[in-house]
Amino acid sequence: MQFINNFRGIAILLIMLIHAIGTINNDGSPVLYALELLLDNTTILFVVVAGYLFSSLSTNFNYVDYLKHKFKIVIIPYFFVSIPAIVIYMSGLKNTHFWLDINWLHSLGPVYQYLYFMLSGAHLVTLWFIPMIIPLYIFSPSFLYIKNKQLLGIFFILSLIPALWFGRPDFSVNNVIWTVYFLPTYLLGMLLWQRPNIYEMLTKYSGIILVGYIIIYLSLSWDGAFNTSVDLLWKMALSVILIAFTKRYLSKKNKCLNMFARLSFYLYFVHGYFISTIRIVYNQYLSVEVTGLFAASVSFAMTLFLSLSSFVIIKMILKQRSKLFIGL
Repeated sequence: MQFINNFRGIAILLIMLIHAIGTINNDGSPVLYALELLLDNTTILFVVVAGYLFSSLSTNFNYVDYLKHKFKIVIIPYFFVSIPAIVIYMSGLKNTHFWLDINWLHSLGPVYQYLYFMLSGAHLVTLWFIPMIIPLYIFSPSFLYIKNKQLLGIFFILSLIPALWFGRPDFSVNNVIWTVYFLPTYLLGMLLWQRPNIYEMLTKYSGIILVGYIIIYLSLSWDGAFNTSVDLLWKMALSVILIAFTKRYLSKKNKCLNMFARLSFYLYFVHGYFISTIRIVYNQYLSVEVTGLFAASVSFAMTLFLSLSSFVIIKMILKQRSKLFIGL
C-alpha cells in the first residue's frame, strides 16, 4: 500500500503544479504548454486514489461511522476553510469572478449567497471538489454492494456512458453532473484494488509505457486539446500507468511523498487561497513582468511553501484542536 500513498503524494503535487502554472503568462513556453496539456484534469488521479483507498479500507464497513468520519475530516474543515473566501465575496471586497455573475450573486439574500457558495464550491477555485465528492460518500453502501457482488467492472463501463456523454461540465452547471463525470474514476480506483493485475501487468515496463504515453498524448493533442470526454479516458489510463510506475519504482516509503500524501486533503483545501493571491500579485502588482518557466517555478514553489507554512502555523496555534478545523 505504500506505493499508493506515494501515488497520492504525486497526485496532489501535480494538481498544485497545474494550478500554479495557470497563475502566470507562459510566454509561449513549449515546456509549460506541454505540462498544461498533460496535467489538465489531473483531479482524476486524486479521485482514483479515493476510490482505491475506500475499497481497501472497507473491511468491517459501518456506514454511520464512515459518514461521521467524513464529516469530521472533510465537511467541518470545508466549513472553516470556506469562511474567508465567502466573507471576501459577500462583503464586496472582491467583485470579480471567473465564471459567476457577481451582480446576480448580490441580488440574493445573505443566506442564499452563503448556501450557494457552500453547495457549489464557487468561492474558491479548488473547492468545487467537495460538493462533487460528497454524493460518493453518501452512496458508499451501493458501491460496496457492487464490489461484493463482483460487478465493479460492469458498473464501471456503464458509468462511462453518461460521463462521456456529458463531459466535464462548466463550473456554472449543477454539481450533480460533476459527480456523474468523476464517478467512473472513483469506480476505477475501487476496481484497481479488487483486480490489481490490471496495473501489475504493466509494472515491469511502466517507465517505458509512461514515456510512450506522454509522447503519444502530446503528439495527438498539441494542435488542439482533447475535449473533456476523450481526456477522461486518457487521464484514467494515466492513473493506471502511474500506479504501475509507483509500484515498480516507488514502492518504499518516501518521506517527502509520504508527507504530501498525509497532508493531501489539507493542501487541496488551502492552496487555492495562495494560487489566487499569487495570481492577483502577478497580474496587478508586479512592476516587471516575469514569464515562462522561471515564473511558473516560482509560483509553484511559493504555493508549496505557503501551503505547508500555513499548516505548521495552524498546528502551532491550535495544537490538538487543529483536528476540529482542518481534520489533522
